[in-house]
Amino acid sequence: MPLVEARYAEALIEITEENHSTDKVLSDFNTFISIFDNTPELEEYLKKPNVQSTAKKKLLDELFMGQVDENFLKFLYLLVDKNRINCIRGILQEYKRMADEKKNVLNLKIISAVPLDHLQIEKIKKKYAEIYRKDRVTAVVNIDRSLIGGIKVQVGDRVEDYSVKSRLDSLKKLLTER
Repeated sequence: MPLVEARYAEALIEITEENHSTDKVLSDFNTFISIFDNTPELEEYLKKPNVQSTAKKKLLDELFMGQVDENFLKFLYLLVDKNRINCIRGILQEYKRMADEKKNVLNLKIISAVPLDHLQIEKIKKKYAEIYRKDRVTAVVNIDRSLIGGIKVQVGDRVEDYSVKSRLDSLKKLLTER
């Protein structure tokens, strides 16, 4: 995660923690990104360097005043003033991570060769909750048939590979080194 995105997310999380509005701002943030995704013209307009920041902030006021948390709107103004609106998706990702950390939530990404049933997913989540000492674990499960069998578990930028493919690759490397 680039340092710029982490710094902005950290500033926002400090403010929202003080005001007990972290969940509201997270919801507003997700809504804003959804609007960005569905209205690329808005994002393009806010990124244009030749448009005055006052005009951009006026548009944000018209669209979001009274609809989003006041601190979130001020945060958007700051991004406009500093020409950092292009970092907004990365800031959201880092903000989510920080919010989950404060709530003692662990986010897993489970990559499996075959679909997993609910019990298997719950066992994996329980194991990682114990390892990382977290109160709650959320998991996103993706299927990757190239793994042949087994799973990979991603926590942040760390990946634990328990797949058949990785074991075969290790064995192949060991045999070719001799």
